[in-house]
Amino acid sequence: MLPTAKIINDPVHGFIRIPEGRILRVLGHPIVQRLRRLSQLGLAQFVYPGAVHTRFAHALGVMHLADEALTTLSRKGTSISPSTWEAVLLGALLHDIGHGPFSHSLERHILPLSHEEIGKALLSLLEKAIGDLSEVRALWAREHPQSFLSELLAGQLDVDRLDYLVRDSFFTGVQEGLVGTERLIYTMRVAEGRLVIEEKGLTSVEKFIVTRRFMYWQVYLHKAVLGAEWLLRRWWEALQAAGEVPLLLHRLQATGDLELFLRLDENTLWYWIRESEESPFLPLRLLSRALLWRMPYKVRFTENGEEAHHLRQQWEANLSPPLRPWADWFWIEGWAESQAYLPAQSEEIFILLKNGRVVPLIACSPWLRELSTPMRKPFVGAIPGASLESLLR
Repeated sequence: MLPTAKIINDPVHGFIRIPEGRILRVLGHPIVQRLRRLSQLGLAQFVYPGAVHTRFAHALGVMHLADEALTTLSRKGTSISPSTWEAVLLGALLHDIGHGPFSHSLERHILPLSHEEIGKALLSLLEKAIGDLSEVRALWAREHPQSFLSELLAGQLDVDRLDYLVRDSFFTGVQEGLVGTERLIYTMRVAEGRLVIEEKGLTSVEKFIVTRRFMYWQVYLHKAVLGAEWLLRRWWEALQAAGEVPLLLHRLQATGDLELFLRLDENTLWYWIRESEESPFLPLRLLSRALLWRMPYKVRFTENGEEAHHLRQQWEANLSPPLRPWADWFWIEGWAESQAYLPAQSEEIFILLKNGRVVPLIACSPWLRELSTPMRKPFVGAIPGASLESLLR
């Protein structure tokens, strides 16, 4: 365990230790402080008003759980050097620095890169301020000699998922997201070079996987959340189509300069949304107002393409003549998909039995195979005609 520099009080985990040295310096760096201005759940706050927690709070929670897990593994005889301990905590704290405004809603729209790719590139900027981060890179790339540490940061039962499930549950008020994080971390161990869960933690692992399924369909893929996220994406597309791209965004997309990317946060985007509500381009004007007045697409899961076509005809028939030429902007079609559990060997969760054998989770809990099948639901959505009329005023 590293020496403590300060304590932060967190509503989910209680007191979080901030180790002295580079971790404390990284915490105060603008790249990390920017996470205070990025919401963890994007526009889920349209549905769950309490869901305004930030990527910064989540990053602290992930680092805290990583610290707790390392303490558990150390007590059970796993040797972890102070420099590697620090690297793991830095890897946890920095794992989301590549996110842009509204997180996954606009991922690959602002830049044609994933948040993981942007995060890796941002490490180079951080190195100028705090020194070598090659061990963090190795952990993220799964190239660390102690490979179980990479599993702790990015696996099916990692500290990222453990934090966001309980944190998102707390701030949305959706009780189905509660997970026994303490029990899961207490039963972690290293065996045969990999991270495993002792048999006495099996029930907690099963509940963790079931909880992920519930949270996806009750929060992350809730129909109204989908409608809000698609509204933001269509606004973004309209901004480009209108030729009203702000100078900062134009320069960023022309150069890919990450210093410019770091100037983007959700305050910036809300300002752009407010500015574009008077756009001469009608779709951009209405989509901006729909965001400001909370009028997302009304989403409905469908059975087949014929049903989707019928619903579109019904909706379009009720549009006023001035709106019909722009109908495509106010109608969406897509898929919602989740997979709670992936029993593939490279991603599997392993259980340490009382007899000393290490076996895949699926061998202990074959009923979980049902949750390994991707659940995919087609949907359509539209802004109702009456809502569009009110936005025209």
